Amino acid sequence: MLSQRAMIIGEETVRKYLSADDVIDCVEKTWRWYGEGKVVMPDKITTDLSQLGIPSWYNSMPAYIQPMDAAGLKFVGGFDANKKLGLPYIKANVLLIDSQTGVLRALVSGDYINDLRTGAQPAIMGRLLASKSDVVTIIGTGLQGYTSLLCMKKTLDIKKVRLSDISPEAMDRFIARFPDAPFEFEKCANNRQACEGADIIVTVTNANANLVEEPWVKKGALVMTMGSFRETSPDVVLKADKIAVDQVGQSLHRGNVKELAQAGLITASSFDIIVPDVLAGKMPARENADERIYAQIIGTGMLDVACAAMLLEKIAASGDEVFTFDMMK
Repeated sequence: MLSQRAMIIGEETVRKYLSADDVIDCVEKTWRWYGEGKVVMPDKITTDLSQLGIPSWYNSMPAYIQPMDAAGLKFVGGFDANKKLGLPYIKANVLLIDSQTGVLRALVSGDYINDLRTGAQPAIMGRLLASKSDVVTIIGTGLQGYTSLLCMKKTLDIKKVRLSDISPEAMDRFIARFPDAPFEFEKCANNRQACEGADIIVTVTNANANLVEEPWVKKGALVMTMGSFRETSPDVVLKADKIAVDQVGQSLHRGNVKELAQAGLITASSFDIIVPDVLAGKMPARENADERIYAQIIGTGMLDVACAAMLLEKIAASGDEVFTFDMMK
């Protein structure tokens, strides 16, 4: 009889085997495979508990990545109660199954995977879409702002990083995490100061506000939004020379573009650059240095499933043992 032993892999083990370089490479490959038609991925489904008085939500994000024969589901959400418990607001787990039998292969803690693959996305998009990267602005200096810069410094030649956050202490903590940074930091008094003249602007917040205004975005700049809600004024999107996304279907229903899509101002045909298709060689990215490009990064479950599958490969190659349990007992 087929063995039904499944692995349980915790955060410590994930951190031991996965590096930022590993995840950047895995995200880029998975995007390319998606562009080549080698990934099956339905749009994510959100379950919002707030309608029943529970301040929580979670997404179910299934995917199958053919080149890795990786089938699974990312389960991630935001839970307000965690703040009082000393837990991160966002919690994630990844389930991997055998694609032929449905037998559970592994339950993987997804927090570190979620954080690193989130940071890998602007690192890859920035390399593909930025005209220059001398001055990078980050609005929102939380954990995912940190992983974004951690990954971007591996793919971009950055000379200065401008920071903007409602908490000065958060900016100080952020800077302290880069003691040997090959670039200088500038703490900005407001978003306008942070944005004007920047080559790349990244927003990674929980805001629902116009954090970036169109007049602040210079010719040739790249603006990337990563939050779940509105983070720029409408004109940052509508007056961009090109609009880029990581996935079309979800981009119309989430994030910074959602309100514009609901108003009929943005449709699927508005997206000039689809990053997986760029990596698959199906379309160009930036075509001249003066283009202002707006990019919405939604995040897709295929990336977490792929990273978890890569983790299993690295553990198997190491010969190390991890905890397993018998699903028949």
